[in-house]
Amino acid sequence: MLKWVYGVLIAAFIAMVVGGAVSKAKNSWQAQQRAITMMQESQQKQRQKYDEIRDRIARTQAKPSLNDHDRWLIAHLQKTLGGLEKVVDGQQTHSIQLYRGLLRTWVGFAFLGLAMVVLAFCLLVRPSKALTREERQWLTSHPRDIPGLLLDPGAYRNNAAPVRGGSNFVTARIKPVKADLLRITRSRALSGMGLAFLIAPQGGLAVELYYIADALFVSHIPFAQMTWGGTMQALMLSISFTLAGLFVLFSTTSNARLDRRDQTITLPGDNRALAFNEVESVQLNQVLTTGERSFVNSQIQLNLRNGETLSLLSHGGKEQIYVDLIRTALFLDKPAVIPEA
Repeated sequence: MLKWVYGVLIAAFIAMVVGGAVSKAKNSWQAQQRAITMMQESQQKQRQKYDEIRDRIARTQAKPSLNDHDRWLIAHLQKTLGGLEKVVDGQQTHSIQLYRGLLRTWVGFAFLGLAMVVLAFCLLVRPSKALTREERQWLTSHPRDIPGLLLDPGAYRNNAAPVRGGSNFVTARIKPVKADLLRITRSRALSGMGLAFLIAPQGGLAVELYYIADALFVSHIPFAQMTWGGTMQALMLSISFTLAGLFVLFSTTSNARLDRRDQTITLPGDNRALAFNEVESVQLNQVLTTGERSFVNSQIQLNLRNGETLSLLSHGGKEQIYVDLIRTALFLDKPAVIPEA
């Protein structure tokens, strides 16, 4: 019943967000269309006025003989025509900038939508928090009933190893790559977040690069006369989001490897390698992480024979950490230290 209520609330929230986004996009589109219509009407009026003055100059110049008034009129109209040319050129420049801004906005919305689709796909399709049949059996069984699992409550250590940072979701899982190899792999949720950061800001930059290429190779505008305001803004936004995406993808998990054939544990994040025989036990901790927000994270801790403790993995997925600890203890053939057991 509670899951059904949560589902309804989540669906209602998504519907409100999507409805608000659609309404805002519709209002923005209508406002932009009105601006385009007004601009086109103004341009048409100025062109008509320009053509009328040019025709009047031509008719006056076509007279068999010109008196002083005709010559004054032609000079006056030519001066007015020159002013109108500047107005028409300014409107043309404004029109190009307006269309460029509109294209940047809507292509940006498209890339943002693509980023959200990628994130939703990673969150909903085979999420990393999902458990295998074996892991569900471990979760529902008492640790003493899990075949091959050694328990040593007396090996518990109070000095919890420092964690990389807090999170309220599953950031990584310990997965078997081969029969003799385990690896900490980034979760699909974290991958989706990183890809969303990489994709979202690239629409505006793509539009700016298109206009730069058009100006340089088609319109042959001198480099010194090009405007760079929008391009620099798009570039700075792209760089900042790209750096954030790369950090999320490659620097938020330890990428540790547990190789039973070599009997080694490689911790790239700590630039360290351990032998299996250096590990005394594998301990489950509940750690309060603090920062801008505080989370209670579960942690897999390696207790070393020299008294040192190392954090192998920690995040907000309590069930996932529990079954990953069991997998690690079985793989290393080391006792598990589970306080509740």
